[in-house]
Amino acid sequence: MPFVPGKYKRKESLLKEEILRIRQFSDKEIKATLPGPYLMTRSMWLPALSSKVYDSKEELGKDVVALLKEEIEELRQMGVSVIQLDEPVLTEVVFSKGKTRSFMCAALSEKKDPTEELEFAASLLKEVVDFMKEKELCSVLHVCRGNWSKNEGILLTGSYTPLVPLFAKVLPSVLALEYSTKRAGDLSSLLENAAIRENCILGLGVINPRIDVVESGESIVQRAEEALQYLPKERLWLNPDCGFATFANRPVNEFPCIEAKLKELHRAQEFLRKKY
Repeated sequence: MPFVPGKYKRKESLLKEEILRIRQFSDKEIKATLPGPYLMTRSMWLPALSSKVYDSKEELGKDVVALLKEEIEELRQMGVSVIQLDEPVLTEVVFSKGKTRSFMCAALSEKKDPTEELEFAASLLKEVVDFMKEKELCSVLHVCRGNWSKNEGILLTGSYTPLVPLFAKVLPSVLALEYSTKRAGDLSSLLENAAIRENCILGLGVINPRIDVVESGESIVQRAEEALQYLPKERLWLNPDCGFATFANRPVNEFPCIEAKLKELHRAQEFLRKKY
């Protein structure tokens, strides 16, 4: 479990080496992924230890935001145009219903009021996303609901409805959300929000990386067309729910299955582009 032994500051780039390596193989646009400011702040805020350095999690959050802005600016100068912020513990806040869990952040066992937590998360995210807008970068907010097990029965369940006010306040360029599983509920509660519908691209999760069944191109098209009832085609992306790896020594899937899933995603994409 990480915690803050001293004032939080950036010593070196988090992603510079990876971006330079990618540039050796491609001259296309690059997307970089960073841990979100709420995840970073909340995972390191343990009052018994952190309070020796910071008076509050809000004070720690300011340094986290400053670090991320420095990183984002360096990535921009390296030619990165799309930056994703991963905030997996937001679902922990709203779906754990007061139970003590340890999805990605054991410190959340100390949470009291989900409303207070979401307001804090929104304030951190909005500052970072607004900074990316100023820099004319595409900002992606990814909210996971558990990717550590093949057993769907033990993963977080619930619609994104409790997070809609946060999404509408932050308004990233893209919302990358997990909708391949019935645990996510329906799309209507998200896309009935006018601010989200009119300002955000939906990165629609249409592939479940945890299961071995390969989704058909036809089923992916059907899911996409549900979203197109609410969104113009220009504001719909198709993607897997989350990553296929999770843990280097214990991936949730294997390459032949991953390859087959991505081929079906590509087939669906080609069909939809021709149709629309």
